[in-house]
Amino acid sequence: MPDYNLGGTVRLDDPKTLARLTALYEEEAIHHVQVQAVLLPQPLFREHLDRIAAAGIPAVIHAPHHGHGVNPCAPAAYDNRPIKEIEAYVEEAMSQTLEAADVLGAETIVLHAGRYEPGADAAARETFAGFLDRHSDPRFALENLPAVYAGYPLLGNTAKDLTALAGETITHFCLDFPHLACTTNYRGLSFTEELERFDALNVTHHHLSNIRRGSITDEHLELDHPEGGLDLNAVVSRLRRHPAVPTTLEYKEDSPEVYARQARVFAGLWEGHARGGRD
Repeated sequence: MPDYNLGGTVRLDDPKTLARLTALYEEEAIHHVQVQAVLLPQPLFREHLDRIAAAGIPAVIHAPHHGHGVNPCAPAAYDNRPIKEIEAYVEEAMSQTLEAADVLGAETIVLHAGRYEPGADAAARETFAGFLDRHSDPRFALENLPAVYAGYPLLGNTAKDLTALAGETITHFCLDFPHLACTTNYRGLSFTEELERFDALNVTHHHLSNIRRGSITDEHLELDHPEGGLDLNAVVSRLRRHPAVPTTLEYKEDSPEVYARQARVFAGLWEGHARGGRD
C-alpha cells in the first residue's frame, strides 16, 4: 500500500467513469474519488448519488462552479438568465451539494470563489462574503483559481488571496498546482515561492494535472504530456512532505482510462523522487 492518497474525479452523473475508478480503487491504484456535483432533477440526483454510495469509495465533493451555473462571487456575470432564476438555481445546486456530502460521508467540499467582470474585484469579494453567509459549511475547502481564463478574471489566486477571502468562515483550503502555475506565469511570480506560501494555510486537499510550459491557461493536461511545464519536482516534494493530504487527479478527456494511465505515472513520479533523495 503506497504512502499517499491519490484519487480521480467523476461527475455525479457519469457511471462509466465511476465504474473505471471503482476498479482502480479495488486495485489500490487510487484511494478516493472526487465527485463533481452538478444540479440534476431530484430523481436522477438520488439515482446517481446512490450508485456512488454503493461503490463504497471514500469521497470528497467538488461544489458546482461557474461552468455549472454556480458563480458565488458574481452570480450574474457572463450569464444571461434572469437574476431570480440564477438565485434559485444556485440555492438548489448548493442544497444538492451538501446532501451529496452528507450521504457520502465526505469531510471536504471543494469550493471556487468564481469569476467576475474586469474592474469588479471589490464587488466580487463582497458578494462572495454574502454567499458564505448563506451557505457556510465547515467542510468547505476554498480552492485557488488561475488569475485569468478565457479572458475573464477569477477570484482567489494565491495563498494571500485565499486567506483574505476565507476570513474566519473557511478554515480549509484546496491547493491546485496547475492553477497556481497559471497565476504565477500570468503575474510574473516565482512558482516555488508562491507554493511555499501555502505552508501557512491549512491545506486539506490537492488538485493535480499539468499545463503547457509558460502557459496562463488551465488545460488539465496529463502529467507526462510532452509539452508539460508544471514544476513536478517542486510539486512532488510538497506532496511527499504532506502524504496524508489527498491528491485528486483532474482530467477532461472523454475516456476514463486516463486515470489508469495517470495513476501509474504518478506512482512513478513518487518513487522516482524518493530514489533521487529529494524528499
